[in-house]
Amino acid sequence: MDIICLCKGVSKDVIVQAIKDGADTFEKIQEATGAGTGFCGASRCRGKIEALIEENK
Repeated sequence: MDIICLCKGVSKDVIVQAIKDGADTFEKIQEATGAGTGFCGASRCRGKIEALIEENK
């Protein structure tokens, strides 16, 4: 299992499913999964999440 957001422990599979369910922006991914809302302020995972959005549109 690939963990994308280390702060919140959110996996790639969870993020991809959220994208399939309609979360098509970083902010919507944050709301749907909690990814990117941890103590690092999304500095570690934002780029990975945005790339997953692009790959899974």
